[in-house]
Amino acid sequence: MRKLNNFKLLYSKDMWKRIFRISFKEFTQNLKNPWILTIAVIFLVLSVTVSYYGTAAETSAEWMDMEHTIRYLAGYVEYMVPLIALILGYGSIVREREKDTLELLLSYPMDRGEVLSGKFLGLWMVIITCVVAGLGLGGVIISHNISEVAWREYYLFILATILLGGVYLSISMMLSVFFQDSSSALAGSIFTLFLFSFIWLFSMYAIAEMTFGWSELELGRPPKWYFAVQFFNPMIIWYTLLALNIPAVREWAMEFAGEEPEFHPSYYDTWIMIFVLIIWIAIPLLLSEYKFNKSDL
Repeated sequence: MRKLNNFKLLYSKDMWKRIFRISFKEFTQNLKNPWILTIAVIFLVLSVTVSYYGTAAETSAEWMDMEHTIRYLAGYVEYMVPLIALILGYGSIVREREKDTLELLLSYPMDRGEVLSGKFLGLWMVIITCVVAGLGLGGVIISHNISEVAWREYYLFILATILLGGVYLSISMMLSVFFQDSSSALAGSIFTLFLFSFIWLFSMYAIAEMTFGWSELELGRPPKWYFAVQFFNPMIIWYTLLALNIPAVREWAMEFAGEEPEFHPSYYDTWIMIFVLIIWIAIPLLLSEYKFNKSDL
């Protein structure tokens, strides 16, 4: 119906008003839930306690610098943020369909792409609010207790975390469109989390070991295809983005996997990693819109 005018629609003020109206409604509705405030508080408490007690097992408790705080925080954030995004997104469309409210929503003068975009922006703003409020305030508290503050690294960590949340939210909304019931969408979301966090890592190491040899992997010199395939895992892209810019995270990656940074290919670059994360947000949304426009309510 509007396919021929898609490029003109990008500049349509009325279209963006409708999208922002839906996103604002989605944002305010979810922000009223007490668990959203709880998540922000968890991020705040986690950042402060990790910074102060992170080395307590090795030495006496003391404030760590920003870089090492990020190193320890990353281990929690890589599971928390995707889980929050998947919980927010998996029922965004399928629950509307189950409650028979989707037809009512689409009866208003707006198309399905606008509904999908508005819901995504609203839910992403919820994630952004939790991350910025929790980690941001935590960073302010930490900065008053350490001598040198690496704000650039901390800002990058927050930005990367926001993008990671956007990726998993986009994927979960795609599942919400493709599946016909919320239980299937939830199961698909849980599988997605396990796939990118655990299954992928062990599978890639197993394949590389069988085809290339474990000795080369221990030296941090996996085959070239190994690095290219990692672009299909947003979690690894997120962690690579941190490792490229934060020495403490890079040191931990080297200790964990024996991966020397000089063996990374030249296309492993900060802006490329950010671009890939944005692509990871865009592709599931485009697939969602295509399926949503083709499906019957």
